[in-house]
Amino acid sequence: MKCDIIIPIWNQPEHTRACIENLIKNTRYPYRLILVDNGSAAATAEYLRGLKIDGVEKVLIRNEQNLGFVKAVNQGLQASSAPYVCVLNNDTIPAPGWLERLVEFAEAHKDAGLLNPVCDGHLDTPIEEYAKRLEANKGRYMEMNQCFGFCMLIKREVIDKIGYLDEAFGIGGFDDTDYSMRAHKAGYRCVSVHDAYVYHKQHATFNVMGDRKRLVSPGEKTYFQKWPRHLRIGWVFAIDDSISDADIKNVLDGVLFLAREWCWVNLWVFGDREANKKRLAAISSEARIPLHQNIKYNFLPDIFRQAQALARLIERSFGTKARKRYDAMIVVGKDNPILLTAFYPIHRAFVCRVDIGEDMKKKLQAIIERTRTA
Repeated sequence: MKCDIIIPIWNQPEHTRACIENLIKNTRYPYRLILVDNGSAAATAEYLRGLKIDGVEKVLIRNEQNLGFVKAVNQGLQASSAPYVCVLNNDTIPAPGWLERLVEFAEAHKDAGLLNPVCDGHLDTPIEEYAKRLEANKGRYMEMNQCFGFCMLIKREVIDKIGYLDEAFGIGGFDDTDYSMRAHKAGYRCVSVHDAYVYHKQHATFNVMGDRKRLVSPGEKTYFQKWPRHLRIGWVFAIDDSISDADIKNVLDGVLFLAREWCWVNLWVFGDREANKKRLAAISSEARIPLHQNIKYNFLPDIFRQAQALARLIERSFGTKARKRYDAMIVVGKDNPILLTAFYPIHRAFVCRVDIGEDMKKKLQAIIERTRTA
């Protein structure tokens, strides 16, 4: 088994040299290095031409002008053939064991198609020491809707099924989001592996090119012309002694279902804060319900819970927060969401009550479809 590592490069010789030197020093898994020089100036171009790595094959692709990140990655993907491919930015620092741990996790989880390492946290600690600490996280991970292109391990079977990056995304921006969505549609999960570490000096290339927000905004527009918008959903759930562990598991399964369907979910858990935290943690562990990037837990006192939820709905309806307003509000159990419904003209979120005992996923899918087409 081998991994093809693709590094698109446009100038930044200091970043490029640090990335490659640390990659050579800290990578023990067999690899081939595919360097795509995107029209770099002499200093970077000469370094890449003269680079030799004992026992490692180097493929150098030279473009006479900067074709953008997406086309450069696709050139590397076309040149690749290994069972695993890793797209790696040149402003990263791979830590010891980074690739071995990503591949080990991928081998153990057949539905994990795209994988990220952890990417920040070591700046007050030597990177080797920080990577050593993360070994305690072996087996831990978080599901995500998207993997990020700074260091993205891709299984060959994913490439065979969904192809290369979509070059409609130009120089870059939302290309990795699109690729993650396509992998999701093909039945694969995106995950962040918590014992693998690659430091990322974020947006280094975009910062050199100019205003990052302006540069990536065409990619954002392209993405949302292609795919439905991501929904934001609030979920009101009161827990007391009358709620069974099976009921809680059903709710957690429903929340995870929404997150996997590209919804951001705020789960507001009302009741005894510490008792509920422990109970949900125990049930999640026993049922092997994974962490998910799109789920946020809020543990609140069970006082005027609908009023508390309403306040959060209205807060997201005005000013700078309106861009992240809630699209839907779900209430489970016997609660009557009359207060939330009465204020619909203000918050504009679809309010729905769901019975724990019903076919929850079918009901939630109907909520997604209804909200996205509203």
